[in-house]
Amino acid sequence: MQICFVCEGNTCRSPFAEKILTKYLKQNKIDGFKVVSCGLNVDANSNINSNIVQILKNYKINVKSRKPKKLTKTILSKTNLFVTMTAYQKQFIKAKNVFSLGELVGGVDIDDPYEYYLKTTNLIDSYIQVLIDKMLKLKERQ
Repeated sequence: MQICFVCEGNTCRSPFAEKILTKYLKQNKIDGFKVVSCGLNVDANSNINSNIVQILKNYKINVKSRKPKKLTKTILSKTNLFVTMTAYQKQFIKAKNVFSLGELVGGVDIDDPYEYYLKTTNLIDSYIQVLIDKMLKLKERQ
């Protein structure tokens, strides 16, 4: 049976889920499963996220480099179960047996870490703009 984890770019969430499930299947001596991952919108020039590589090392899983894979007709035909990171992503997979990971375990969607990076940098940017405004006001007083 083939299980395919799916996210947007196949650089963070789905490769992490693939590697972790593979590790746990092996640890628990559960045979008969092949685990893969892919993305809906893959950038061919990208690679696995360096933060994920570091986190996987904590699990004693070494991944130096991994090019993202796009969801293809071949993967669609070979996969028995698709597990997306969000409920929204499910609608783009035209196959039976498509579930979000949160749905399977009674949890919530797993948002793209990029959203957090973007949110953080946007917050920093807005604070820097306020800081510049304050610095300009100080300069005017001199």
